Amino acid sequence: MRVFLTGATGLIGSHTVEELTRAGHEVVALCRADADTRFLDRIPCTVVRGDVRSGAETLVPLVEGCQRLVHAAAQVYVGGSWPRVREVNVDGTRNVLTAARLAGIEHVVHLSTVAVYGPVEGSIDESQPIDEPLAPTDLYARSKREAEEVVRGIEERRGLPVTVLRPSAVYGERDRLMAPALARLLRLPVVALLGPGTNTLPVVYAGNVAVAVRLAVEKAVGGETYNVAMDHPLTQRELFEGLAAGMGRTPRFVVIPPNVARTGGEILGRFGVSAPGAKHLPLQRVVALGLAPNPFRSERIRRELGWKPPHAHPEALERTGRWLVSAS
Repeated sequence: MRVFLTGATGLIGSHTVEELTRAGHEVVALCRADADTRFLDRIPCTVVRGDVRSGAETLVPLVEGCQRLVHAAAQVYVGGSWPRVREVNVDGTRNVLTAARLAGIEHVVHLSTVAVYGPVEGSIDESQPIDEPLAPTDLYARSKREAEEVVRGIEERRGLPVTVLRPSAVYGERDRLMAPALARLLRLPVVALLGPGTNTLPVVYAGNVAVAVRLAVEKAVGGETYNVAMDHPLTQRELFEGLAAGMGRTPRFVVIPPNVARTGGEILGRFGVSAPGAKHLPLQRVVALGLAPNPFRSERIRRELGWKPPHAHPEALERTGRWLVSAS
């Protein structure tokens, strides 16, 4: 199958190129004119230059000849104004899906995020409405909600089947956000754990997300949404220790009692203090996620698409840590 992929140099996109080509699919990888494609040069894929912000008519010639499209390009948590984020995540999504329809694409896989749920309490599955109020600073979640509205609207009006995948926080080689922020913490003399560090986190490995993408491409189940938010259980302590192992470090931990963490997060949050790698989220929200078990259920994708994440966290974290050292 010939698959058109946006965001090919990003974290999920680059792992998806590997996964799709390994499974025997042809991949046409869309990359911006200034993107570093050296990693893709080692993979048997076709690199085309373009931008999701371009009009659909510009993208159509690049998409033609493909049967599937994976839309993974996004402006992730890097700051910026709402117009800038919206231009990529909402308008860019509209451009890409319009081009897909005009080029005769049979099915689209759209990468969203569990951030669209907003603040959560208890266990969350795909039946949960995405209408909880969002923090004013969380432009990413706002834009991804609007992007989902765009894809479902095109699906309904134009008959283009779409599968939506909602990963949780993603780490892995070529990660430019989460893993580097954690690496900075691991270079400190002492690493703080929120509570005992035994709670499971809403964190997945990019290679396992890529497997979910491949399954969605191959099974082409339109109109469905799947959480990709729990590949294997991963605790705070395991996250830090696994990444540190790849970096050649042995972290020393200090435990912040839950009540102290909550109170400190509340006070510091009022003064605009943010967590490394999560500046878009109120500090209180980061503390809550760090103390509670992973709330995002991912049974449906296992049951309906047969998702069996092949990569265990210990080796995936160690690989990511080694990559961080080599890339620094």
